[in-house]
Order: sequence, then structure tokens, then C-alpha cells
Amino acid sequence: MAEKKNSIKSDFTMMAMMLIPIAIAVNIIGGQIAVLLKIPVYLDTIGTLLIAILAGPWVGALTGLLSNLINGIFDPTFIPFAIVSIAVGLVAGYLSRVKMFSTFWKVIISGIIIGLLAAIVSAPIVAYMFGGVTGSGSTLITGIFLAAGQSLLQSVLTSSIITDLADKIISCLICFFIIKSMSGRYLSKFSLGENFAKK
Repeated sequence: MAEKKNSIKSDFTMMAMMLIPIAIAVNIIGGQIAVLLKIPVYLDTIGTLLIAILAGPWVGALTGLLSNLINGIFDPTFIPFAIVSIAVGLVAGYLSRVKMFSTFWKVIISGIIIGLLAAIVSAPIVAYMFGGVTGSGSTLITGIFLAAGQSLLQSVLTSSIITDLADKIISCLICFFIIKSMSGRYLSKFSLGENFAKK
């Protein structure tokens, strides 16, 4: 029974599939706001995190992939980062399965785990494919570490850890408060929704 409940097919409920386009739109809008304001966070995984927390890792991974591919139509630099979005979706979904988004402090811990993962996966892409320069506000932080004498990869990794930790903790908390505002009836339509239904 548990195997069936945690299967890929069981995660893709009708409600989950209907939420995927909305989650993609949230990712794109959040990412564009961060780029336009040049703030040192990304805000482009809120939709991926939200759907992964509610519907499981594979729905989250698909949402992350599609978000980057759609963004890539307008800005091809998003495409290499699809691997980061897939990893974020997978890890958030698995953390949700073990109820790591059930309390405020667990959400903080989850944000730290996801932020470190995203930094480790994205740093080589930023360093070796883009020379440490992206359109985000984290480029300025990278420049500071380069000026301090760190190597390019060290600078990008340090910058990524700082920005990804902040970004993912903020994004996870936003998702936590969104989910807390949802009704038990709505939550029950997702494979992991019962983890958040009010007792």
C-alpha cells in the first residue's frame, strides 16, 4: 500500500497536473522580478517547491524542468540550470514525504538543505559555462570574493551558498505559509496533502 502511495503515478493526480502550469508561471514571474530588481536572491523556484511539497518529488522535478525550458525560450542561459531545478524539486518532494515541512523550524532546515544542494549543483555551471557572471544580483557578491583573492570556482560557490541559502529559506517559508492557508479539502487532492491537513 505504501509503495502505491509513493509511486510516480500516484503523485500525478488531476489537481497536481492542473497546478503545474500555475507553478511554472509563479517561477517565471518570481525569477523575472528578482532579475529586474537585481536582488541577490532568485525567487524562481517557489512554484517548484510548492508543488513538490504538495504532490511529491517527480511532479516537482517536472515543474522545475519545464520552468527552465520555457524560460530558456526567451533567455537560453536558463537551460543549463534545469538540472538545478530538477534537483530542487526532487529533494523538496522527498523532504515533504518525511514531513520536513510540517513546522516552522523543519521548514528552515529544509531550506538550508535545498539551498546547499542548489549551490553545489549550480556553482560549476556558473563558473565554467558563464565565467561567474549571470544576470542575477549574486554576480556582485562573486566579484567581491574574486577581488579578495578567491579562485573563480571558490568565489562562485561561496556566493552561491550565501544567495541560495537565503533564497531557498525564503521560498520554503513562503510555501509553508501558503500551504497553511489552504483548506483540508483542497490539500486532500494532493498525494502529500494529508501531511498538512489540520487535525
